[in-house]
Amino acid sequence: MNLKKYLDFRLLGLAGSILLILSQFIPWFSNQTLLDIFIIKTIVPIGDSFLYLFPLICGIICLIGTIVIISNIEYRINSVIINFIGLGFFLVFAFRIIPEELLYLPNALGFYFSIIGSILVFFDILNILLTKEK
Repeated sequence: MNLKKYLDFRLLGLAGSILLILSQFIPWFSNQTLLDIFIIKTIVPIGDSFLYLFPLICGIICLIGTIVIISNIEYRINSVIINFIGLGFFLVFAFRIIPEELLYLPNALGFYFSIIGSILVFFDILNILLTKEK
C-alpha cells in the first residue's frame, strides 16, 4: 500500500498548526482556556501573563510557514525557519508555564492538543527537509 498516493504529507503542518490554534480555546488548567487565564492574569497585575498566548502565536506562525511551503515548494528552507521560530515559542511556553501547573495536566485537554500539534509540525519540518528537489 502506497500511503503517499493517498496523503500529501505537507498537510501535517497544516493539521498541527490548526491543533495548536485550537488548543488555545480548549480547557487547560482548572477547566479554563488559556485565553481566560490570560485575561484573568492581565486584570490582576501578574507578570508573564502574555506567555499564555504563546500556543496561539505558535500556531499562527506555523500556519504561515505551512502556507509558504504549500504555495511554493521552492521556499522550503524559509518554511523550515518559520516553523522552527513557531516551535520555539511553544517550547518557551512549555518550559516556563507547564511545570507550574503539573497538578492540573491530567484534565488539560488543550495540553494534549498542543503536544500533538507541535509533534505534527515537527514531523512536517522533517518531511520538508527530507524531500528531494525535483
